[in-house]
Amino acid sequence: MTYTQPIFVVGQRYRVKQTFTSGGRFQFFVGEIVKFQRDAYSHYDNCFVYVFISERDGSEKEWWLSEEQPPELWQDYFEAVT
Repeated sequence: MTYTQPIFVVGQRYRVKQTFTSGGRFQFFVGEIVKFQRDAYSHYDNCFVYVFISERDGSEKEWWLSEEQPPELWQDYFEAVT
């Protein structure tokens, strides 16, 4: 399955709207600013993977979205920084 519209824009900065853990090990913190780098798809997990760099500490973080979940779900977790 593929989404026809990209969810995130490469190089765009996003503010995390709530603290959460994704992919079992990537922690995002409310108010944190992350910059979108790239996306991928895990065939093994049937998930889309969105990779960010945290401006807080430079760490790479991944947000995992199951293919059964709607792409609009990103808006519950992130908002674009203008």
